[in-house]
Order: sequence, then C-alpha cells, then structure tokens
Amino acid sequence: MSETAENKADRKKRTVFVLSGGSGLGSIQVGMIKALFEQGIIPDFFVGTSVGAINSAFICGNPTLEGVHELEKIWMSVRRKDVFAVDFFGTIINIFKRKNFLVSSKGLRSLLEKNIRYNTLGDARIPCLLIATDLITGEQVVLTSGNVINAVLASTALPGIYPPVETAGRFLVDGGFSGNTPLSVAAEYGAEEVFILPAGYPKTLDRVPSGLIDIFAHSLNILIGHQFLRDIEIYQKDILIHIIPPVYAIGRSFYDLSGTAEYLSLAYESTRHWLQTGGMNTFEIPGRIVKPNQWL
Repeated sequence: MSETAENKADRKKRTVFVLSGGSGLGSIQVGMIKALFEQGIIPDFFVGTSVGAINSAFICGNPTLEGVHELEKIWMSVRRKDVFAVDFFGTIINIFKRKNFLVSSKGLRSLLEKNIRYNTLGDARIPCLLIATDLITGEQVVLTSGNVINAVLASTALPGIYPPVETAGRFLVDGGFSGNTPLSVAAEYGAEEVFILPAGYPKTLDRVPSGLIDIFAHSLNILIGHQFLRDIEIYQKDILIHIIPPVYAIGRSFYDLSGTAEYLSLAYESTRHWLQTGGMNTFEIPGRIVKPNQWL
C-alpha cells in the first residue's frame, strides 16, 4: 500500500550524512559531526568517499558522541608519516620496477586496523556505504559489504600514489574520481534529507599550486566542483539538502596534517553557529565553490 502524504509528513525523514573526499582535511568533518550529534542530528546511514570513507567507517561502528570524541583524539594524534610515509629510495625502486603506486598503504592499514573495531561493513551499527572507482572502467562502485578495512583502503587509494585494491576481480581506487560528494548514491538508497559534510572543497586559488601532487589535486578539485553543481541541480528537487559551511584551507597541501586541531575546532564552531542561526532552514551553495565560468 502506498504511503499517504499525511503519514509521510508525520514520520522522520530518512536522513543521510554524505562525507566528501578531502585527504588530510578530514578532521574538518569530525568537527561538523560533533556539532550535529550534539544537537541530536543522527543519520540513518553514512555515505563516504576517500577520507570521508575513513570517518564514516569509524563513526558507523560507534555512532555516538563518545565515538566522535574518540575519532577526534585519533585525528589529533595522526602525523603525516603515519599515513603518507614517503621513502625516497623505495619510491625510486617502485618507479623503475614499473609498480602502479609510489607510497605503500601499510601505514594507513595499520592505523585503520588499530582503530576500527568491527570486521565487515555489515557489522556496522548503522549502514555504511563507501565509494570507490573501478580503475579499468571508471565505474563508480558502492561498497556495502565485505571487509571494512579493504573497503576503506579502496576508497582512499589515490591512483598512482597508493596501490589499488583488488576486490572480486576488480581493481578499485579513490572514490573521488567517480563521486567525491556522492549525493547520487544517497538518493539511490532512499535519502530524503541529506547533510553534505565537505572536507576539502573546490575553490579558487590566489596563486598557481606548487608541486606536482598539489597541481594534480587542484585539477581534480576543478572537476569535482563541476560534478557537485550538476548533482545539486538534479537532486534538490526531490531531496532536502543541507550543505554544512566548509572550512577553507587555503595554501595547505592535501597531505598536510599540521592544521588538524585548528580545522577541527573551526569546523565545530562554524557548524554550531550555522545550526543556531537557522542554517537548516535555508539552502545555500558556499560562495567560493568552483563554477565553470571561473575557468574559462
């Protein structure tokens, strides 16, 4: 029997947190989640990409303020060498051996195994959907079952930097290439109200990025900005969308973790202010998001 308009209005909307990619800026999302949880805003499920997959996987194992506080402590303790340990000689060897990555994911795997205390995505206390990309076909892959550590490693495997993760005969890499802010996945799985928690955010720069990795990351951001605007246009007709105001990390490298405490605090205070001043009652795309005409 179909649901009447009256019954639909009476029940709670199916709420989803969508956590974008953003590399070393993932602590921003922790500050946002903390503010939302304090106000009693708890989602029915999480959808996470890249660093958003790390945060989603952890919180889905303990979707409480206690869990958020624990994740906050983890972020405050992590150093670049823990997850992005560049061995110069090892990198040279990998290049000459024609390996498909520069940096081993052993450090990140160790961090995840130490802190995520359940085995499969199906064991999470609330549903956790993680996004990866098929390296061969470019297809978006939604991971809803299987080993949680492997799923997170697949979603965070930046091509050419970290090794792809082989799952069921597919080679999976960073979900940001097929859906950095996977609003479409939230819609497909029945979301009626979505909170988008941006870590990094497509933005204009005051200068040309320095270094090959940062140029690559910003180029990806340009594509992400276009994709994000298209998804908003498509889905805001049917879904109530809230975009948590982003914290802009101008001048930070994507693997720079030195601003973790500052960004987490700023995101928490900014989100609290947004909630207290009626942010949920208005729809606004942040002013510095990349728009196509900015790049023509």
